[in-house]
Amino acid sequence: MKTIQINHLGKTEGHMSFVGALVNNDFAEARIETEEGARLIEGILLNRKFYEAPIITARICGICPIVHNLTCIKALEKAENVQVTEEIVVLRKMLINAQFIHSHALHAFFLAFPDIVGISNNFDFVKKYPKECNLALEMRDFAVELSRIIGGRTVHPINSVIGGFNVEPEFSELEKLMLQLPEALKKAQILFNFAAKQKLPEFVRPTNYVCLKDKKEYAIYDGEVLFDDNNKLITPEKFLLDVKELVRPYEKVKRVQHLDRSIMVGALARVNNNFKQLHKVAQESWLKTQKERPCYNSFFNTYAQIVEILHCFKEIEKYFIQYKKLRTKPGFFGRLKVEFKVRAGRGCAVMEAPRGLLYHEYELDNEGKIVYSNIISPTTIFLNNLEDDLKSYLPQIQKLTDKKQVQLIKTLIRAYDPCISCATH
Repeated sequence: MKTIQINHLGKTEGHMSFVGALVNNDFAEARIETEEGARLIEGILLNRKFYEAPIITARICGICPIVHNLTCIKALEKAENVQVTEEIVVLRKMLINAQFIHSHALHAFFLAFPDIVGISNNFDFVKKYPKECNLALEMRDFAVELSRIIGGRTVHPINSVIGGFNVEPEFSELEKLMLQLPEALKKAQILFNFAAKQKLPEFVRPTNYVCLKDKKEYAIYDGEVLFDDNNKLITPEKFLLDVKELVRPYEKVKRVQHLDRSIMVGALARVNNNFKQLHKVAQESWLKTQKERPCYNSFFNTYAQIVEILHCFKEIEKYFIQYKKLRTKPGFFGRLKVEFKVRAGRGCAVMEAPRGLLYHEYELDNEGKIVYSNIISPTTIFLNNLEDDLKSYLPQIQKLTDKKQVQLIKTLIRAYDPCISCATH
């Protein structure tokens, strides 16, 4: 029996390791071990006032705080029967698209791409590709600044609340930033062309790709959950009927399965299932690297992230035009925050985080205190699928040197963009 052990997987959010083994040229074991301590966010929320939850849940992650904030808000709005206006939704969609850009830019170009070009040390990567790294940072700066203008902070938004926004984002700042959008999009295209020249490892394993689906647009903020193995759409309220959380005695993270099978969420799932709703520039870029759909090579999740960056820039442009028109309507400022009366209720919401589906559910009492909370993050959903990929991949690379095997295992794991901090919320 040959054992492969990686005690620390760097360039991921949180702490994790890997152990695998092969017996008689066949799979024996492949296990991701999450080593982050329990953070108990769901317990911390109990007996707190509802308006504290979006602020607390944003602290689950420093990379994707916006989507935790907004998913929490949407779930609580369902519990309180709050109907928000078009203006609020448009601003939220700009905010979540900014979230995608700065998260994907960080992961794709600074965590995943050093693996793809065969450089283990990021300092060496920056020295070899200074132009590309600067472009990635400049592109990310645009998204971070947009997050600050709308959300009130570059990290952990405070302006987005239940019922809308505390104050209107400074429109002059927003308008000034939008003048930089065409140049930011060009930078994203240059980076994708750089990425497309690199060769990804060959790998194929049919997978159940799961994501939001919306007839009107590429689903990130709203939609029903699509399981591509049976083309079944379900509402967020029915998400947990077939999806089960599992707890292993040696882990602080829950695992997720759908009908006793692993599932894949994230950029590759969205591009596979919603390709026709991508903006043209994103579609054309994807087709430069992958002609067939669905793509069953999980290494391509990194390319899918860069394609989504292109798409998100175009979405931000579209939503800014909508928002600019909405500002001219009478009574605009009164529609940025909806008043409501606190009541007992229960609500859930599903949004797309950069890494995939994010589920929040809350129950409130008559005083607006939280009596139940449940959060399911993307990494907990795809961890089992990642292990299934590794089980399939290990026999394929067994004849390579030990060093090369470890490199490819790390590359596959990092292609998923795991966030153990979110998983151990």
